[in-house]
Formats: sequence, C-alpha cells, structure tokens
Amino acid sequence: MNSTPTVQGELKGLLQQSSHYLVGLVGTLALGFVSFPIFTRVFTVADYGLIDFAQKIILLVVACCKCGLQNSALRFYDRSAFAADPQAARRFYSTMFLSMAAPALAITLMFAAFVTIAPHSVIDSRLGAVLALAAGLIFLRSAQSILWSFLRVEERTKAYNVINIILRAATIAAVCLLLPVLGPSVTTYFTGTLAVEAVIVGIVLFPLVRRGLVAVSGVDSVMVRASFAFGLPLVIQEIAGIVLDSGDRAVIRHFMGDTALGLYSVAYGLSSYVNTLIMAPLGLAILPMYMRIWKTQGRERTIDFLSRGLDGFLMAAVLINVLAAVAARDAVTLMASSRYAGADRLIPLLVAGLLVYTAQVFLNAGLLIHKQTGRMAAILAWSALLNIGLNWVLIPRMGLPAAALATLVSYVFSTVLTARQSFRLLPLQLPAWAPFKYAVAGAAAWAVTIPIELGSSFWNLAAKCLATLAAYLVVLYVLDVRVRSWTGSLLQLASRRFASHSHALFTTVSSEN
Repeated sequence: MNSTPTVQGELKGLLQQSSHYLVGLVGTLALGFVSFPIFTRVFTVADYGLIDFAQKIILLVVACCKCGLQNSALRFYDRSAFAADPQAARRFYSTMFLSMAAPALAITLMFAAFVTIAPHSVIDSRLGAVLALAAGLIFLRSAQSILWSFLRVEERTKAYNVINIILRAATIAAVCLLLPVLGPSVTTYFTGTLAVEAVIVGIVLFPLVRRGLVAVSGVDSVMVRASFAFGLPLVIQEIAGIVLDSGDRAVIRHFMGDTALGLYSVAYGLSSYVNTLIMAPLGLAILPMYMRIWKTQGRERTIDFLSRGLDGFLMAAVLINVLAAVAARDAVTLMASSRYAGADRLIPLLVAGLLVYTAQVFLNAGLLIHKQTGRMAAILAWSALLNIGLNWVLIPRMGLPAAALATLVSYVFSTVLTARQSFRLLPLQLPAWAPFKYAVAGAAAWAVTIPIELGSSFWNLAAKCLATLAAYLVVLYVLDVRVRSWTGSLLQLASRRFASHSHALFTTVSSEN
C-alpha cells in the first residue's frame, strides 16, 4: 500500500531533476550564442580553427585520463551506507578523486613534455605551442568529470547546473577581459580558460578536502581495482564517440590548413547547437520513460511508445533539415560574419548527419534494455574508422564539402548498424508512407522558401524560417490524415479553453455589476 506514493515521489523527483538539467543546458547554450559571434569576429578564421582543433585533442586525452572513473563514481555511490558510516564516505570520495587525479596529473605532464619536444614533422611548432599551454586543461577537466559526478550522485542538480553556467560565463568574461592585454590570439583564449577552470575546480574541491572526504589515507585499494575494472571498458566507447565526432578535424588541417579548419569548425558548431537543442531533452527524458514502460507495461507497449516517438522525431527532423538548408547562409553571416562565407554550404549535410545520429536515442533502445552496450561501442569504433578513412580519401579530391559528406555517411552507417542490431531485440515500426510524406513536404517547403530575399540577413532568416514552417505544415496537413486529426483536436481544445475563459470572464463581470 505504501509503494504507490514512493513511486510517484521518485517519478516527481526524476521530472524535477531532469528539468534542472534542461534549464542548465538552455543556459549554457544561450551563453554559447553570446560567445559564438564574439569569438568568431575577434579571432581570425585560422585561429578559431586552431582553438577548436586543440580543444578536440584535449577532449580525447581527457577521455583517456578519466579511465571511466566518472561512471564508476555513479556506480559505487551508496547514500545509506555513507550516512551510517562516515569512513565509507571518506573511502569513496578519496578513492574516486585520487585514483583519477594521479594518472591525470602524470598524463598531463607527459603530454606537455611530448608536444614541446616532438619533431615538427609530427606536431608543427604552432600547434605544439598551443597544446603545451592548453595541457593544463587535461588535468582540470579530468578533475571536473569526477567532481561533477559527485554532484550528480548527491542529486545536487541545482548546484551542478549553476556551476556549469558560471564556468561558461566566467570563461567568456575572462577571455574578453584579457583581449586588451594579450591581444586577440589563441594564447589569450586558453589563458582565460585555464584561469577560470582552475578557480572553479578549486572552489568545488575545497569543501570535500575541508570535511576530510578527500585524503591520501582514505584511498581503498580494493575499490580502486573495482572502479577501474568497471570504468575502463566504457573508455573505448567514449573515445570512439569522440573520434567519430572530431576525427575529421585532423585530416582537414593536414590537407587544407587552419583557415579551412576554421570554416568547418563554425559550420559544425552551428549545426551542433541545432542538434543539441533536440538531443539533450530527448536523452534526458526518453531513457527513463521507456525503461519504466518496459518494466511496468511490457515489450509491446514499449515498442509502440518508441515507434510513435520515432515517427514524431522524423517529422520534426525533416523540417529542421529544411530550415538548415534555407537559412544557413544568413545564419552564418549573422552569427559569425561574412569572413566565414562558404561554411553555410556544409551546414545542411552536417545537420542531416547529426539528426540521423540523434535518431539512435530511439533505435538503440533494444541494446540498452538488454545491456548490450559492447555492441554499441564496436559500432561506434567502426564508424569512427570509416569517417577518418572517407576524409582521407575524399578531402584531397573534393575539398571541404568532403568532410561534411563523410560525417553524414559515417553517422548513417552507425545508425543503420545500431538499428539492425537493436531491432533483433526490439523491432520498431513506422506508419506506411510516413517518411515519404515528410520528404515531399520538406521538398515543397524548400522550393517555396528558397527564393525569398529581403536584403538583410536578420529579416531573411526570420522570413525564411516562418515561411518554411508554414509551408511544411500546410503540405503535411494535405497529405497526412493524422496531421488533420491532430489539428482538429488542437482546435477543439483551444475552442473549449476559449469558451471556458470567456464564460469565467462573463461571470466575473456579471457578478461585479
């Protein structure tokens, strides 16, 4: 009898915490929209590309440094045991943080030494100097990963999101404040970033040290071994995902240089903003929902839920890709400036690839439910190799568009393999002809919108987006009976609410008279 309130309370807590993460994400993305036009205008195209490339290299090294321990922290946290035994809490925090910090510090120092003394045939002097400065971020971001995991397992979601927003805002402010002193250079960017991240890590770590929760004497060797055994296999999947997402940067720089890399970084950055706004809320919401449905209502209901969700996602994805195609040129001019002309031609392919990859939040459900994450890691690894190979072969022949095409092909490859493996365990189904209808509506919206030219990037962007949305919905209304049914239901709901509000207003006025 007491289980229902408890379950309801857990679901309410899940919804509340998910909303905190979503608010934090929106805040971080909003700051990204502030910093993006500033940095693309302050730094040269080549410097912007080098900043992005160095960040990707640091990200890859950090994945190795973490050793998957951020996942182990989520796995081995035990709130009730720590409340009953403070020494157990001390062993947990000390073991997790110091097990990560020691190898991270060693790898940071070795990496800084390597990029300093490496021959120029391996790392050119400009990139080497940037990486030597940015190397400090390897330790700091490894530390962040475990500290952020502590906040998550403690369910301090507000603190987690506030700290991330402060970190992003302070980094933008620090770089801008350093610009008059150091000038607009890659060094300025990484100096400001290092200073802010060091301060934030110190602030978050200090309370743990002060309470005696992080100390060398608290390290538990048994927990160290268990943590590495659990976390290390997950590193392969993380690294494969990073290479799939970012490996093309190295090939672009090798064949085409920093300026081309800057153009690609801007195109990929704008495309990622669009995709993140969809993927993050989906990722936060859908996994706990279909896991709950699987446990409480069974296989068929889970298939129905995911199939309907996938259908809705495809409908939205086609619209988003058309919007990217018609608005890319004006978005690049508005957000980055005309110096990045040419980046707009890459955005439709990149957005398409990222949306195809995002569809995996529905398609990989069977593998996740049945705990077949090893297959997911293998698929990511093969997809990453395909991406690198395609870039290496195509960029010398096709130039920069080859990188966007390779991204699309490798994401399609990854998604098709994932769906094939997952559907053996949990086959999803789409309504007949639905994807074809979405494609026809998208093509019609593109044809109607593409001729619009108002002379201003801002007004072009606004007019094209509104016209695309209107045309897409009108064509779908004509082609799809479900859309007509949904429209009718929405109109009936709006009519009932309007009648209800009108009646309430009339009653209030009558009583006052």
